Amino acid sequence: MPPEITLCEELLQPAEITVLAYDIETTKLPLKFPDSSFDQIMMISYMIDGNFTVFNEENEEKLIQKFFDHILEVKPLVFVTYNGDNFDFKFVEARAAVYELNMLKEIGFSANRDGFYLSRPSAHLDCLHWVKRDSYLPVGSHNLKAVAKAKLRYDPVELDPEDMCRMASEQPQILASYSVSDAVATYYLYMKYVHPFIFCVMYNYSNGPR
Repeated sequence: MPPEITLCEELLQPAEITVLAYDIETTKLPLKFPDSSFDQIMMISYMIDGNFTVFNEENEEKLIQKFFDHILEVKPLVFVTYNGDNFDFKFVEARAAVYELNMLKEIGFSANRDGFYLSRPSAHLDCLHWVKRDSYLPVGSHNLKAVAKAKLRYDPVELDPEDMCRMASEQPQILASYSVSDAVATYYLYMKYVHPFIFCVMYNYSNGPR
């Protein structure tokens, strides 16, 4: 008697994926690019499945540790950044090491030999790579603000980088709004243009050639 094959509808439903998009703000010397050997992280803004929670920490070490602890609590399956391979992840890793925190041991992320930050249990999607490859935007408009305006019709908060350190002490809410707007832009850029494509490909692959 031939076996009976029954379609299992629940297996065709896409899994609920926890997505964390983050952006960091750091100190810097006037007219200089942030240097992780002495500049510090003063804010980490991240969006998890479209939601925010505010934590205030005493210093940089506790800020980084809280970020790591919250990641372990939430267990995101997808991390999203904008230029995170070249800046955010690299900077967090370097500053964590100052306090003898190993990012690989803490949250499982490290750079491979090509400089991409990867993890065995989670995926990292740097949206800047998508912009360079698939957005069809001119090279001069690849910064996050320009991309958000062109692709999302979203106008993120803009600040002069030279004012950020002063605002951190004098106008922290304005700086927070700026940082949050970058995390929001990164999250929705990924959700609109990258996430559907990835899971469309995965779904088609799992169901054979079309």
